[in-house]
Amino acid sequence: MSRASTLLSLQQIDDRLSTLASDIAATEASIRGDPELDRLRAAEAAAQEEHRTRGAGARLAELDAASLQTRIRELDRRLYSGTVRNPAELMEMQRELETLRGRLSSAEDDALEQMEQVDQALALLQDVSARVAVRESQRHESIEPLRARLASLTAERDVLNADRDALRAETDPSDLSLYARIAAHRRPAVTGLAGEFCAGCHMPVSNEERRAVRTGTGLTQCANCDRILAP
Repeated sequence: MSRASTLLSLQQIDDRLSTLASDIAATEASIRGDPELDRLRAAEAAAQEEHRTRGAGARLAELDAASLQTRIRELDRRLYSGTVRNPAELMEMQRELETLRGRLSSAEDDALEQMEQVDQALALLQDVSARVAVRESQRHESIEPLRARLASLTAERDVLNADRDALRAETDPSDLSLYARIAAHRRPAVTGLAGEFCAGCHMPVSNEERRAVRTGTGLTQCANCDRILAP
């Protein structure tokens, strides 16, 4: 294997290791948590709080209406019991009774509206809770496949790391240094020929350089982009 071919193999391993690192990180993140499930659980908690708040409001509205009904019954009883004979007091009681009946009508409408909002909040809560249950079931079913995938990716990474170490041990340090320098600002650092052109920057390569690449004598770099040219 030529020196350029060795560096090309090293680059292929490095590229695959980079992909594996991203896949492993994503798989580990999926095992640690589920953003969609977290979002649904947060929505469920918000729906529970909304239902609780609406329920409290409905109970207060019912209590207000019940209090008005009690006062109205009390005034009705006094007004028609004959125990109050003062005309001014009777007129005041009648005015209060009319006012209370108006307030009661509004209070009953409010209580009805509040109960409708409670029902709507409950329907939303039940819908979100059902979606949480579905997502939890899906996550439970996906955990084992995720763990199996993580084990497979990790095993492949370990094999490639061993291959990389072995390949680097057989490679001239100066070649590794050149590869690292180019790879720091060019990807890929090692490329082939596309006819008479560099496959990296697509600029022409001289006949002498193409001959050197094909024969594998030393390392040949593209005069334009500095990449190492491999046969």
